[in-house]
Amino acid sequence: QIEIEWEELPAVLDPVAALEPGSPRVEPEWPDNLLLEREFVSGDVDRGLAQADGVVRGRVKAHRYVPSPLEPRAFVASYDHFDEFLTFWASTQMPHSLRSLLAKQLGMPETSVRVIQPHVGGGFGLKGPLSPEEVLVGHFARALGRPVGWIESRVEHLLAAGHCRETLLEFEAGYKQDGTISGLRVRVVADVGAPRATYGWAQSFVTAYSTPTGYKVPDCKVELKSVVTNKCPWTGYRAFGKEAASYLMERVLDRIADATGVDRAEVRLRNFIQPDEFPYSQVSGAILDSGDYGKALRRVLELVDVPAFRAEQEQARAEGRRLGLGLSFALTPEGCALPNSALLQGYDGTAIRITPSGHVTVLTGVTSPGSGNETGIAQIVADTIGVRVQDIRVIQGDTDKCPYGLGNYSSRSLMMGGSAALLAARDLREKILNVASVALEVTPQDLDAEDGTVFVKGAPTRKLAIAEVARMIYQNAHGKEAIGVEPGLEATRYYKVDNVYHQPETQGRFSSYPTWPYEACAAIVEVDAETGVVKVLRYVAVHDCGTVINPLLVDANLHGGIAQGIGAALYEDMVYDENGQLLTQTLMDYTLPTALEIPAMVLDHQETPTPFTPLGTKGAGESGITGPLSAIASAIEDAFPEKKLALMETPMMPARIWRALNQSGA
Repeated sequence: QIEIEWEELPAVLDPVAALEPGSPRVEPEWPDNLLLEREFVSGDVDRGLAQADGVVRGRVKAHRYVPSPLEPRAFVASYDHFDEFLTFWASTQMPHSLRSLLAKQLGMPETSVRVIQPHVGGGFGLKGPLSPEEVLVGHFARALGRPVGWIESRVEHLLAAGHCRETLLEFEAGYKQDGTISGLRVRVVADVGAPRATYGWAQSFVTAYSTPTGYKVPDCKVELKSVVTNKCPWTGYRAFGKEAASYLMERVLDRIADATGVDRAEVRLRNFIQPDEFPYSQVSGAILDSGDYGKALRRVLELVDVPAFRAEQEQARAEGRRLGLGLSFALTPEGCALPNSALLQGYDGTAIRITPSGHVTVLTGVTSPGSGNETGIAQIVADTIGVRVQDIRVIQGDTDKCPYGLGNYSSRSLMMGGSAALLAARDLREKILNVASVALEVTPQDLDAEDGTVFVKGAPTRKLAIAEVARMIYQNAHGKEAIGVEPGLEATRYYKVDNVYHQPETQGRFSSYPTWPYEACAAIVEVDAETGVVKVLRYVAVHDCGTVINPLLVDANLHGGIAQGIGAALYEDMVYDENGQLLTQTLMDYTLPTALEIPAMVLDHQETPTPFTPLGTKGAGESGITGPLSAIASAIEDAFPEKKLALMETPMMPARIWRALNQSGA
């Protein structure tokens, strides 16, 4: 019944062309297509380049791709007209933020909206609020007086859920003959797609903010231009721009190694920030908290056994096969917090309740889109109070039950939520020991708690079950053990990171990331010279996320991230035609790696606790996706030393590798 008249407008598809004065405007009211412009400077970059023994110049290009969780976005809303109350089930990472934004858009009090996050089949940053679909689902449920649901198809997901990463990075790097960097100028031009209110575009800022990653470059200048085009807007995705910064720096260091003849590993070791230099203020004002980058890289070289690989490489070459080894270093700041942001803050809350039977419920403001942080939080509570982990129930993702929190993004769950759980658990432990000390006729300092029991140190047979202490507090509130003790065993605490803002080293600028975990890694690949097909044979990584709460969960996050990084390096690519129409609209066109493409992984852990969280924990979710980009490129180059390849663009699909191997000057 509706007839539509279309007026075709010129599409703006290239970010560099979009900056030209005569370029069509994506937003007609804007004076240009520039969304954001920033500049970070330290020292004198012209001096650093002038004093160099040589200068390498070039351009790195990170392509456009898309977060691809197993479960696309999905929402169901039900409205109770009698209570004027909206219940909203969402495949989201941030229930409380979603509630606030939904209530505002629908003109409802926040107390009349409940958001519930069921089990989520992956998020990776894509499922932070807010999208138009969520508002419409809530509106229609209220208007129609019946439940309304919307589940995204994969075609809709690829077209419109949100893309990321398309960035050009031009560089000039001055170097000394020993491989050290004397000056660095970087120009970042990010194609963030159409403008969007939520935070996807901010990844381009993080790319500039994180450069030059873990390397010392006193004379440095980083310029950023975030440009809008007629492509799908950016959304959040794992690593959130840090991967482009690391990819750039790793390619720069390999080019310096090629120019000087210094070994690629040695070039990195000579430029790393050293352990005694932390906290270290980078050019952007970012405060890098802690680490031993060189130790991690040296451990990777040990695990690879480089001499043995070189022998294997020579044997393979004699058989007509080409193997290569590539190294990379990934620095991925995590726990993002921004001043006055409705979504991104450096705090979170946890409430803990112990019943009269001694069973524990933990309600936390962070969420788990499949990352397993509820297990880690339960472990923290169990170890702190002294209860058994099997007696703990963790509840997440319900705005009517859980304390206000910011959910899951930037690998913050154990950093923020785990720290809040630690504080609340300490409060309850203190209360339990105080009551038990009266019953056992000792001082609280004489007691310890473990495995559901409070006992006297040095005399473990003198003990009480924590359940018995809980019964005293609840059911014998007037007994001698509970004199001066408030009834109940409940505690709610909020943890706030104290090092995020107001650092004197930043000269008025703010540091938006409290912790900077990292990964040193190596990829071993085999390249078919006739077809350009690349197969990753082995992947070795040494990761430092500070104090490790649960090694299995850290390994699982690394496995998933590495798989995503391999997909980004070799397979995934969002392709538009010259008219701005997306060509990769199904998973037949957009290639994701499967178990067949993922290699054997050797993972090791290095623990450098951060001084900025109570347990020394850092995030563990994002280093895995960053490392493979340059490691695989470096490995392909190493497989053909006589070609002197310089692979500076992703994805490294067979056609691109074949051209590099077979066309002069490619």
